[in-house]
Amino acid sequence: MKRTKTLAVIVVLCFIAAFACSCKDKPKSIEPQESISLYFGNKDATDLVEERIEIEGIDFVKLPKVVMEKLLEGPKKSEHSRIIRAGTSLLDINLDKNSVTVNLSKEFYNEENILDVLASASIVKSLCSVSGVTTVSITVEGTPLMLDDGTVISNMKEGDLVFDAEALTQDEANITLYFSDEDSDSLVREVRRVNIPKGETMEKIVLSELIGGPSKDKTYRTVPSETKIRSIETNDGVCFVNLSQDFITKYVGGTAAEQLTVYSIVNSLTELANVEKVQFLIEGEKKDVFIHMVFNEPITRDVSMVE
Repeated sequence: MKRTKTLAVIVVLCFIAAFACSCKDKPKSIEPQESISLYFGNKDATDLVEERIEIEGIDFVKLPKVVMEKLLEGPKKSEHSRIIRAGTSLLDINLDKNSVTVNLSKEFYNEENILDVLASASIVKSLCSVSGVTTVSITVEGTPLMLDDGTVISNMKEGDLVFDAEALTQDEANITLYFSDEDSDSLVREVRRVNIPKGETMEKIVLSELIGGPSKDKTYRTVPSETKIRSIETNDGVCFVNLSQDFITKYVGGTAAEQLTVYSIVNSLTELANVEKVQFLIEGEKKDVFIHMVFNEPITRDVSMVE
């Protein structure tokens, strides 16, 4: 899977020159540390912010893994946001002298291009806060990140990834939506390029596009077209989706398709880096069940039905 072009969206420093220099770096002397810096997104996910954690007594060789585990857990402060996509797991991590190689699961890639750059920067900056670590390489399922021209990105230093915060207010983005197949047995993934009106949230855009229906042949809508979005917001990883009564009264899928409907919404929204679960509301209130599914508690991502 080669979806590494996302890194080229933002200004990236001259990597090739940087890599050549990094290979000549002399090992940094390792000094005892009492704390390290973790970098997460600010509230709007347009920049990185620092969180300090105590690490006194943790051996140097174990620190990189500790850093990655803490990054994947997400921020402790409510005003900070998760910048590495929810669902990403650490497959392997290797420390070789002053260099760390991190191997992540495929969930690291995000359809929202800009956040991939921030996620990479958060990993590099956090790991480089470990005394003795000077360069970081990131691989996904064993494949290194690459630029559009196929140049491998590796041995990144703390300052090698540069992003322009103003560019994060981009007016276009890719989103991933899930619709029903023609037999109503599975969910089918559709990647779509959309415009982002100024001030609009990605959650609302995703849900609006989902309600609008699919654009591919042999895929079918899962949400009644009459459904209206009363409100939608995300707090602490939970996206609260408040829908009109039409979502229930206009639903004609029957009991067999209810999971496809629910998980088409949940899976589409959890493609966003800041969404981990979805809490449904109907006209502002929780409902005990949709048809048979429990509907009064947050629902997590489930890709078992994806074709």
